[in-house]
Amino acid sequence: MQEQRIYLSDLAAWIKANVPMLRLVVIAAILLCLIAPPLFFLILTSFSIDDMILGWQGFTLEHYRTVLSSGATLDLLAKTLAFAVGSSLVGLFVGGMLAWIVERTNTPLRKLAYVAVFLHFATPAILRVIGWILLIGPKAGYINIMLRKISHLELGSGPLNIFSMTGMIFIQGMDWSSLVFLLMAAPLRSMDPSLEEAAAISGAGVWKTIQRVTLPLALPSILSVLLLAFVRCLEAFEVPALIGIPAGVHVFTTKIWLQTKSIRPDFGIACAYSMFTLLLVAGGLYLYSRATKASYRFQTITGKAYRPKVTDLGKWRYVTMLLILFVPLFDVLPLLILTWASFLPYYTAPSWELLSKLTLANYSSALTFSHIPIMDSVKNSLLVSSAGATIAVLLATIVAWTAVRTKIRGRWFVDALASFPLVFPGVVLGVGLIKAYLVIPLPIYATLWIVIIGYVVRYLPYAMRYCHPGLLQISHELEESATVSGASWFAVFRKILLPLMMPAIFGGWIWIFLVSFRELSLSIMLVGPNTSMVAVAIYELWQSGQVNVLCAFGVMLSAFLIILSLGFQKFSKRYGIQGGA
Repeated sequence: MQEQRIYLSDLAAWIKANVPMLRLVVIAAILLCLIAPPLFFLILTSFSIDDMILGWQGFTLEHYRTVLSSGATLDLLAKTLAFAVGSSLVGLFVGGMLAWIVERTNTPLRKLAYVAVFLHFATPAILRVIGWILLIGPKAGYINIMLRKISHLELGSGPLNIFSMTGMIFIQGMDWSSLVFLLMAAPLRSMDPSLEEAAAISGAGVWKTIQRVTLPLALPSILSVLLLAFVRCLEAFEVPALIGIPAGVHVFTTKIWLQTKSIRPDFGIACAYSMFTLLLVAGGLYLYSRATKASYRFQTITGKAYRPKVTDLGKWRYVTMLLILFVPLFDVLPLLILTWASFLPYYTAPSWELLSKLTLANYSSALTFSHIPIMDSVKNSLLVSSAGATIAVLLATIVAWTAVRTKIRGRWFVDALASFPLVFPGVVLGVGLIKAYLVIPLPIYATLWIVIIGYVVRYLPYAMRYCHPGLLQISHELEESATVSGASWFAVFRKILLPLMMPAIFGGWIWIFLVSFRELSLSIMLVGPNTSMVAVAIYELWQSGQVNVLCAFGVMLSAFLIILSLGFQKFSKRYGIQGGA
């Protein structure tokens, strides 16, 4: 008995002396439980004979042999790269040009660009894509109808065709231009104008100065934004699903989804395609990290005070003003056509004659539609997005504290683990989670829990983006003083760190909530019969031909998200919360 007491006493002393290391082990274990299963089962399934009825039957290379020996795979790779490269270049050109006009010129109405960005992030991407299909659809698209009337063309369709690779690139590129604008605006705003002024004194004109000075100085930002856009366009799902599939233009994300949604799903082939997609994304992220690490070679901001130079464009400022007006139209026009269709018994291009047929019946139907549980999807999305955002930011806060505040060996490991999900496209992560929780004896498959886990894994790196710098701004002296006074780690964390980090935590929570609320690529893989999400409900309405009900629901949803975003923005300004994606 005495020996047992001595043993327990020694064990308690050892635990007390190794609390930091044990805490690190617990955090690493939690992260591994979240991240490792989808990756492990992706790899395992891609090398397995896995029958949906008989179960696991052994290892094989047949899935990779089938994928690599198929000529369709090279075509799929070429189309995926063409889509990603083309979309990222369009987004970079429009967003970068817009950032330069807003931050470095005297163009009128340039601050209107920020209104466009706000509208963009408050509207689900799937609604914008559907709006553009209604606008540029080859037969009934309003813009095509107007072009045929103006040019007196006797065509049954066209002249524009959104259901093509060109249409996909245009829509995806313009969709990304708003985020590119935000990413490019900051470096252009803070760039030292002395070199540009020297070029102007030497007799260089506006465009020559841009070519010889501004663009080279902005090169690291341009390159990093281009790589980031390329990676995210590789993961894109809304545009390839709604435009690419009807056009017969497939990319990796839609190919994976179609493999899992067929009558007899082939998860082995889907996982093989998923591994190729994951490697493409990982390669792009690696190049992005290399580009951002080398940015110190282009530093131009010093301790010397300066004001950003505003370029006088002369008469050209009215031309650039047209671009400022065009970008908000990209987000406003889809909403306008959705609003028009929401008041009609069936979709028809706008005309004065149809004003007498306007009705509110679609709004009533959207609230009571029985075939697709629309209101249940709103409740599910609110619950899952709130839970996912809360868990992600709390976990990110603990991981960030471990990485920043401790000197434990291996702290880099939890930091790397928390950032690893960046390599998972939504569809790929969905396949991995499906396979994992079909095998792991945890009854969460086709429930809200698996969607919450998916959101936590997918958005944990973005939560780190907020929490890590938020923690760096807090002096460690406050924690040391509390610890010396006898406070436990948990008390210090709860009473000091959390209140001081609340602006960063809440900023991350808002962003994750808004993005996950309209998430489609991951949600469409994980939802069950009774767990539909908002974006999935919209997609199902579109697939079932309920266009007018969809439009009514989309208008109400967009209004709700805009009001919600305005409330969050007002709250953020009041409490000094800084946000950004």
